[in-house]
Amino acid sequence: MALCVWWPGFELQLERARTPGLERLPLALIDSNTGTRRSIEQACPFAMVDGVHPGIPISQAVALCPSLVLLEQDPEFYDAARQRLLEALRSWSPVVELSGDRGRLFIGVDGLDRLYGSPAEQLSNVRLRVQRRFPPGSVSDVRFAYAPGKFAARVAARAAGPGGGSIVSPHELASYLSRQPIDVLPVPPRMIRRLKRLGIERLDGLIALPEPALVAQFGADGRRALAWATGRRIDPVRPEPRARPIRVSLDFSAPIGQLERVHAAFDQLLGKALERSRRSGRSVQGIRLGASLEDGGSWAIRAVLKDPTTRAGRLRAFIRSRIALSPPPRAVEALRLEFFRFGPSAVQSDLFGPKRNVLRANGAIETEDGELLPPLQEASRLLRLRLGGGVLYRVLELQPDSRIPERRHALLELAS
Repeated sequence: MALCVWWPGFELQLERARTPGLERLPLALIDSNTGTRRSIEQACPFAMVDGVHPGIPISQAVALCPSLVLLEQDPEFYDAARQRLLEALRSWSPVVELSGDRGRLFIGVDGLDRLYGSPAEQLSNVRLRVQRRFPPGSVSDVRFAYAPGKFAARVAARAAGPGGGSIVSPHELASYLSRQPIDVLPVPPRMIRRLKRLGIERLDGLIALPEPALVAQFGADGRRALAWATGRRIDPVRPEPRARPIRVSLDFSAPIGQLERVHAAFDQLLGKALERSRRSGRSVQGIRLGASLEDGGSWAIRAVLKDPTTRAGRLRAFIRSRIALSPPPRAVEALRLEFFRFGPSAVQSDLFGPKRNVLRANGAIETEDGELLPPLQEASRLLRLRLGGGVLYRVLELQPDSRIPERRHALLELAS
C-alpha cells in the first residue's frame, strides 16, 4: 500500500506564500533557458483560464493575459521547501520516495495501521504534519490518496479535490482504475495521442484490447500500460537513501558574471569536496551546483552520472557541459556544491599487491610456502564452482631455445 501526497503548483504556491499581494494574481514561472526565446515553465489556474500554458513563448503569454506576473525560478528555495516536506513525512514513516515532480511524494504505509489506525486516520495524520510545516494558505490545495501501489495512489490523488483525500481498497482497485481517463498512464505522450485517435478515452477501453495487439503497436509500453490499467502491476514505494551529503560553498566579495570565473570557483569547490574524509573512498554519482544570484533569486543544476566516478576531470567536464546548457542568468554572489548520491568504493583491491602477514617473493603469486595468495585462492574457488575444472594456470618455461614451439612452454594448473 502507498500513500501519495500531491501538491499541485508547488513552486507557484510557495511564491504566493512568500510574496504578499500575489494571492489572486495570475502567475507563471519562466523556464531556466537564458536564450532569446524563453517560454513558460509553469502557469497557475488563473493564467491557464486565459490560455497561458507551459511551453508557449513569453510574448504570447503576455498577449493572452496582460496582467500576468512572470517570475524567475528560485530552485534552491523550492528544494529547501521540499526537504522540509520530506523530513516531515519521514518523521511519520521511514519509507518515503521522491518523484520528478517536486510536489509529489509517496509514502510506504504497510504495517502502519497498528500505529496510526485506519487509512482515513492516516490521511488525517499526514495532512496535519504537512500543515504544521507550511503557511496555511499555501497548503490548501494539497491532496492525499491511499491505494495499492504508487500508480493507483497517484491516480487517486489526481482525482481527489483540493485539500481532499481518496482511499482505494485492494478489492476495488480494478474497477476504480477502469473508470479513469487514458492520460493517467505514465507512458509517452505519443502513445496517449494514438489511443485517443482510436477512440479510447478511458482505461476500460484499453483493457478491452487484446494484449498481443497492444504489444504489436506499442511494444513494452503497451504491455506495461495494460498491467497498470488492470491493477496487475503494483509498484512498491522505494525509500530514498539517507546518506549524508557533502556540501562546500564559496562566497564572493563582489558578484561575478564571467563564466570563466564561475568555472574556476567550481573547480576549487570540487577539489575541496573530493578531499572530504566523509566520502571514505566512495565514488560520486549525484552532484548539485547552486548559486545565489545578484538582486535575489537562485540558480541550480542537478545531475546524476550514469557511472559513478571519483575522477575530478570527468566530474569537471560533466558539470561544465551542464553549465554551458543552462548558465546562471545573472551575476553570482555565492556558489555551493553538493554530493548527494554516492556509488561503490572507488578503491579496488589488487590481487597481486602486497598483503599483510603474507610472506612471498617479489612479483610472485604464491607465498614462500608455495600456496596461492589469499585473494587468488578465493577467486580460483569461485571460478571453479561456476565453470568447473581448472581455471587458473601458470606458464612454465621448459626449453625456451627449442626449435619446436610446443616444447618451449607448458601450462601448469594452479591448485587452489
